[in-house]
Amino acid sequence: MKDNRYALVIMDSSGRSTRRVALSYRRAQALLGGCTLALLVLIGMVVHGTLRVDDAREAEKLARTNEELRGALAEAQARLPDSRAQAFRTMLSSLQVRSKSVLGVDSVLLGIGPVEEGDLDSSEDATGESSVSSIRSTVDLDLHLDALDIHATSVRHTLGGIDEYFRDAERLLQNTPSLRPAQTPWFTSRYGKRKDPISAQWVMHKGVDIGGYIGMKVVSPADGVVIWTGRRGGYGLTVVLDHGYGLQTHFAHLNKYHVKRGDRVRRGDVIAEMGNTGKSTGPHLHYEVRRDGRPMNPVNFILD
Repeated sequence: MKDNRYALVIMDSSGRSTRRVALSYRRAQALLGGCTLALLVLIGMVVHGTLRVDDAREAEKLARTNEELRGALAEAQARLPDSRAQAFRTMLSSLQVRSKSVLGVDSVLLGIGPVEEGDLDSSEDATGESSVSSIRSTVDLDLHLDALDIHATSVRHTLGGIDEYFRDAERLLQNTPSLRPAQTPWFTSRYGKRKDPISAQWVMHKGVDIGGYIGMKVVSPADGVVIWTGRRGGYGLTVVLDHGYGLQTHFAHLNKYHVKRGDRVRRGDVIAEMGNTGKSTGPHLHYEVRRDGRPMNPVNFILD
């Protein structure tokens, strides 16, 4: 049987020294197979190492991201009490406004509710990927909280302005002379030009005359301050109240008064008694309302 052999000639660079190695066919095949296997193993090790390096880099990147998110979450949790306090103050302002505006407090509130801790937690999506992608960076979270604080502050300031408006409106109504100063329905003389009952000349009647009897109680039609008490010409015994907002009320022909200059009075307080002093033809109250010094028709102010 013919034995096929392969001769492997090894020669140095000068070509003088050579060495011959005889290999049988089987040995040559075994050597070639071993070299091929070793090469494949080497390639596999290189590919595996490369993949492991990429995995290690990705794991390191995720670890850094998780650390940043944990820090952002801790900061957010530290800021949440302030945000909740902002929301609570906003809710209280809303309740005050609704109460003053007679809107009630059982409807949906105008304030902003507090942010719950669960709203900041991350979750896994359907593909198993982390919801880190929903929060691009810690800056987004900071901006979200800043926007919440700014919006809550803005709403609270707006509600504060509305609340102040209602306070002013309440003070204006409280200081507007809307009560009838004497509890009698008799108007014996109206506001406007009339014949003077004594001189019979046409003159401007700056108020209304309310009929009654001597000693009938005269009450303050609104909150105010007493700025005059005493006798004043044809008006007789007179009391003048200043209600602010340019409004004054004058009460004339009194029998006596129960207040003194500088007293603060409330709506409905008794300030005097009806009389017949000064230029008067019988017991009655002469009642005037003036705005910025100009006489106004008192009937337009009386609501009761």
